[in-house]
Amino acid sequence: MSTILDVARLAQVSTATVSRVINSPETVRESTRKKVLRAMKMCNYKYNALARGFVTKKSNTIGLIIPNINNPVFAESTLGVQEYANSKNIKVILGNTSYDAEQEQSVIKALRESQVDGLIITSTDPKGKLIKSLTEENVPIVLLFSTIKPGPISAVGVDNYRGGYEATEHLISLGHRRIGMVSGNFAISDRAHHRWHGYRQCLKDNNIPYDSQLLIQTEYSLEGGRDSIGKLLQLDAPPSAVFCSNDYLALGAIKGAMQAGLTLPEDLSIVGFDDMPTASYMIPALTTINQPAYEMGRTACEILLQIMEDPTLVMQHMMETKLVVRESTAAIANDAAAGDNMDRQ
Repeated sequence: MSTILDVARLAQVSTATVSRVINSPETVRESTRKKVLRAMKMCNYKYNALARGFVTKKSNTIGLIIPNINNPVFAESTLGVQEYANSKNIKVILGNTSYDAEQEQSVIKALRESQVDGLIITSTDPKGKLIKSLTEENVPIVLLFSTIKPGPISAVGVDNYRGGYEATEHLISLGHRRIGMVSGNFAISDRAHHRWHGYRQCLKDNNIPYDSQLLIQTEYSLEGGRDSIGKLLQLDAPPSAVFCSNDYLALGAIKGAMQAGLTLPEDLSIVGFDDMPTASYMIPALTTINQPAYEMGRTACEILLQIMEDPTLVMQHMMETKLVVRESTAAIANDAAAGDNMDRQ
């Protein structure tokens, strides 16, 4: 088996230069780097990162845990993490939990056994027991998409309460008073729970009574969004507008509304949350709350790498949401508004 010394001799450079090509290629001149890489190929040299880890106590690898690999918003944040990590010669191992707390625990265990240097987690454990145990063991972690809480834990997130409020406020500004909400299960997502709090407070601030029948909690899937709209439309007094707690659910909801024979936004307005890349390509294009998923992922990775160097750091970064109005929402029809006014008299 070839060694780093064999590579150095063939390339006619020092072993330190070979090491820099492996670990910090940007510090080596391009001509020298190509010469070393050519020698490594000729020697069939295989760099043993794990062996290096035993010496340095670092694997130069981090774990990224997301709850739904099918949701494009997590693809965007993953890209942000990976591109920043790649720029620092850090490898990323991705784990998907499918919104299952036991699976999350299993993935974290596997990543720690792989000796990752830190973790970025979008957690399905709103009560934070698993996260608390990791912090107590001094594992470098950053929560991603977190509704940031006080405490000694680093996190990157948005104000989910405010985003839910803005989505509801937009629908009210269009004259809607019977507003439903399709949400992921609060037991696995504090993000959804805080968006619901924003929805409910906005109704209260506008003197609109809260109706628990208008809230549907479902699984995070296209089918969940589609079936939830069906349930709302079966109510004696169905909503004229619906706020979906993410775009993935909204996409399913649009499908469900069309299957029921409704035309959007004339018969039903729908607002999502995320502004995933496909939101503007939907038919109709989706009105939604934008959160900067790519930047959130990139920032989370940047923070994690700083924490790995200095475990005493605690960094929390709250990013801005923004309402993006497109074609899936419109002012309520006059006859529907009149009927709603009569129902309340």
